Amino acid sequence: MQAAKNNHMPTEEERFDLQTGTDEKILSAEEQHFFDITGYIYLPRVLNPEQVKKASQGLDQITRSPLPMIRLEYHGDTEVELINIIEAGGVLEDAMALRPLIHYLQALIWGQQFRLIASRGWIRKPGSYSQLTQGGQADPRRYTRYRCGPTGEFRCLLVTCMIPLSNSAEEDGCFCLIPGSHKSNLAHPYNNKKLKDIPSLHDLPMTSGSAIIFTENVSHAMKSPRSVTQRWLEFQYGPSYMVNWPGCNASSALLNRTASNAMKSHLLQAPYYHPSGSQQKSRLKPSIKRNRN
Repeated sequence: MQAAKNNHMPTEEERFDLQTGTDEKILSAEEQHFFDITGYIYLPRVLNPEQVKKASQGLDQITRSPLPMIRLEYHGDTEVELINIIEAGGVLEDAMALRPLIHYLQALIWGQQFRLIASRGWIRKPGSYSQLTQGGQADPRRYTRYRCGPTGEFRCLLVTCMIPLSNSAEEDGCFCLIPGSHKSNLAHPYNNKKLKDIPSLHDLPMTSGSAIIFTENVSHAMKSPRSVTQRWLEFQYGPSYMVNWPGCNASSALLNRTASNAMKSHLLQAPYYHPSGSQQKSRLKPSIKRNRN
């Protein structure tokens, strides 16, 4: 019996002080259930009117005078995608680490072991086009996977936060999704349909400065605005080992100016598995040495 005990190989949980959040209850039972069955959470206010104004002005300024670390992609004449917007600083940088958002990231991804994967801005004019993502088990994007354990332990591989900088109404530039589609085992049959012709699609009207947090594994899209140009912020987060979206690596200048901000520095850490500076649990060090011998 003693020999068998000495041959036991400690698990990672036994060896390391991990920060996976498995022993923490962050969300209420109602919040857990709502996210599990719908795939999203709506936050009515994360930016105040002045922050919304500055964020909108920041996106417009970038399009007029592009910055070296921010890439602009034009999707026809109606849509501009600004990639890596946090490099511009100000509200565009601060919005990645909003307190209400961080609260949910800890519960939905991997405890404290989460990081920023991508940041984008969107300028969408009337006539802009968006296609419904697949979602569920049929989604070919393997990095979107969703999982929830029986006790409400979420493991979302990619969580997205969208923040509108102007009001969006039903059928008028709003975010839309198929609630519960992140759990679907079947491919949806809407690849060649217009968004307005998809009966299961649910519109989510939002006010400027609000936010929606959702698992990327849920089928979602953006409807075209009818008459007014809309601006959105988008931030994507994943577990600590997930690498950045292409073009979203933080510059030295960004890392230096965020060094004194604990949460921003946390989000901008290079990919890792164990927490930075984590140590083996001292009570297990002797048994680990025995196993190595």
